Amino acid sequence: MNKLANCCAKAYGLMNKHDIRQLYQFVKSLDEECQEYRWPELLPCYAESRFNTDAVDSRLLVEFLSNAVNALKLGKTLALHTHYRRVLAAACLSGCIEESVDYWRAKQLRQALWLEALKPLHFNSHDIAFYRHWVGLMSAVQQQRSKPEVKFAPHLNSVFRYKFWPLMKQSSDFCRYFIGQRFKHIEKSRSAILMDYQKGQFLLAFPHKLHTPFYVGAEELAHWQPSAEAIDSEVLESLVKHRDFLLTAKAPAPSLQTPKPLLKAINQYANASGSLNAVIQQIRKVPYLSQSVHQSVIENERINNDEAAKMDVKQAYLWLGAKRASVILATAFLQHQFAQNSIPLHKALMQRTNLLCSLLDTLSQSSGIKLPTPAPLLALLSASDLFRHPELLKSSKWPKVSVIEHFYSTSWVGSALDPADFRRSRQLTARWQLSSKAQALLDPEQTTDKKLTALYYVAHFLTLKVYHPQAMLSEPAQKLLDSCYEALTATTSDAQKFQKIAAFESHCHSPL
Repeated sequence: MNKLANCCAKAYGLMNKHDIRQLYQFVKSLDEECQEYRWPELLPCYAESRFNTDAVDSRLLVEFLSNAVNALKLGKTLALHTHYRRVLAAACLSGCIEESVDYWRAKQLRQALWLEALKPLHFNSHDIAFYRHWVGLMSAVQQQRSKPEVKFAPHLNSVFRYKFWPLMKQSSDFCRYFIGQRFKHIEKSRSAILMDYQKGQFLLAFPHKLHTPFYVGAEELAHWQPSAEAIDSEVLESLVKHRDFLLTAKAPAPSLQTPKPLLKAINQYANASGSLNAVIQQIRKVPYLSQSVHQSVIENERINNDEAAKMDVKQAYLWLGAKRASVILATAFLQHQFAQNSIPLHKALMQRTNLLCSLLDTLSQSSGIKLPTPAPLLALLSASDLFRHPELLKSSKWPKVSVIEHFYSTSWVGSALDPADFRRSRQLTARWQLSSKAQALLDPEQTTDKKLTALYYVAHFLTLKVYHPQAMLSEPAQKLLDSCYEALTATTSDAQKFQKIAAFESHCHSPL
């Protein structure tokens, strides 16, 4: 109860201070609470019913808090990176105070993504600007208690419908009422509280029977009317505790985390200290991984489709072999992680990753040099070092590259060569028991095979030149590139030819 009141008081103070650092800190603390508890969802309803006095108009505060809650929820739905999600929520809050970009620039706001979110919508707007606009629409629906289709329709039929329709489909769990809203039955003298909204069903509970909630469909809800009557303090406190219990009881499995039990089982099996059954058991626990193993057998030309379809996960794993299965599992894991955890420049990174994948394949086929692991996995491993790179996490546009100093993925953002930047790919190759050649190729301090390294360098260089044709090579980089062409017995014109072939074959978006 105290935390609801304290949070509302803090939010009200921020509405008057207009301090960007305090806004972001408020969002950060609220997001951290949302990771473990669901009481923040009650903030708009609490502010509406309990924070309305002669001195305070609750309408602006309700709008402020509902924007914060809806932005963080949308960020989770879209699987945005933590920093991206928090910047979105902070931008929504600053937009509630003042939408002028110049005003916030005068307040020392320099964060590029935040500023992009506050700009008016146009065809070249960053995704975060559309996200902020959509959050505002959802909050307006809840505050005005209007029908979503009425509020959303003008935007879904506007020139920006290509952006809003996907958001509409991904917001299927959006509730048009605030969680904690009190409802009164039209015919019977009963009141109930909205506890949750799941798949078109409203979860209601009587104030003193929160432990026995009941579902009400959209048609049945017509018999219940939203009430402006404030909720009793005791009931609200019970609701906070009860919703915390609901969340911990039904917490979803963290699908984006590295499957450590599986990696441990694979490592033990490879060292002859563990059983195959332990590996299979862990694969079955992660549906997309078990599906990838099974699908790779079905798509193989060396086995009959009917025979492959009858195989279970264990048979498919044995048919593939431990090494090949590890490659397939690692590829599926990285594809899933890239697809489900968006960074601000996610599409741009995936475009470059796809082009790198095509170039690795094209160069391998033309030179006859065999890659240590399939091109899709090699490209994903290389791109994984950029997935948490500070240049991409805080930028609204891809950094310009003027000088090329090396031929690894971090050169795509203009960074100097630093072995510490490749910790992520090194970890992944070791954890998934990939070949030693693959590990050496991804580590700047372990370049061994001259021809393979040359192929890898040229692929990264050609990828970079597609997006930054004006970038110049430093003197050491030029000498290194010449030696790479010599090792591949290729010329500059050959490289340009490979570049055109790969660019044509590469898909412009994602996934691999």
